Amino acid sequence: MNYYNYFTEIEDHFVMRRGKHLLVSPMDWHLIASWRNAGVPLNVALRGIDIAMDGYYARRTRGMSKVNSLCYCHDAVMEAYAGHLESRVGEAAPESGDVAIAGDSPDSKEEEFGKDAVLAFLAEKISEIESLSAKQSGCGSQECLSRILARLREITLDAQSGSRLDTEALERDLGILDALLCEELSACISAEEKEAWEQEAKKDKILKVYKKQLPKESYEKMRVNFFRDKTRKKFHVGELSLFRI
Repeated sequence: MNYYNYFTEIEDHFVMRRGKHLLVSPMDWHLIASWRNAGVPLNVALRGIDIAMDGYYARRTRGMSKVNSLCYCHDAVMEAYAGHLESRVGEAAPESGDVAIAGDSPDSKEEEFGKDAVLAFLAEKISEIESLSAKQSGCGSQECLSRILARLREITLDAQSGSRLDTEALERDLGILDALLCEELSACISAEEKEAWEQEAKKDKILKVYKKQLPKESYEKMRVNFFRDKTRKKFHVGELSLFRI
């Protein structure tokens, strides 16, 4: 079980327990990432989802709406993880200092996607940002866009020359560039449009669920992701993430 299967296993399990196909939202993917970064093993995350969904179906009445966000399961997953940690008190910690994810193997950082697919994805993103750079000449973001393009070309050369891809490390690099790109493009958005997005965020159903159920810090991360998604759509660029292949 590697880095990417952790995400897809949780998504598939949540969809199965919900009982009707529903692709999880980009913000739900970020929630899964927060579980993995916290060290929640896959089997514990799945157990937490089961606990939350079992409780939901036990209480469900006619006309009760379906669970539309993985956020509904967050508290149960965290409680299951707390129980998991308590049960392991006294065990030796991994020598590396890293929290092991159930099912991970020594190859968990090895190639998950085919190299051709990754290179095609990088070429597409480079093309999008080159096109964006040509359109945003008056925005004051040219220097930043040039740095992002230069780094993407370096990543492409590294991917071409290497025999295997460390997709987890590549995803981290892309995440840094994506955050930088969105921050720079945000400066090109008018105050009026930002205010309109603020009002839209207040009415967004998924964000309302997150605000009620997540700690403030986690909610703020989801809120940032909402505005990043709006920014990418405005400038017609895709997210710099291998999940978008």
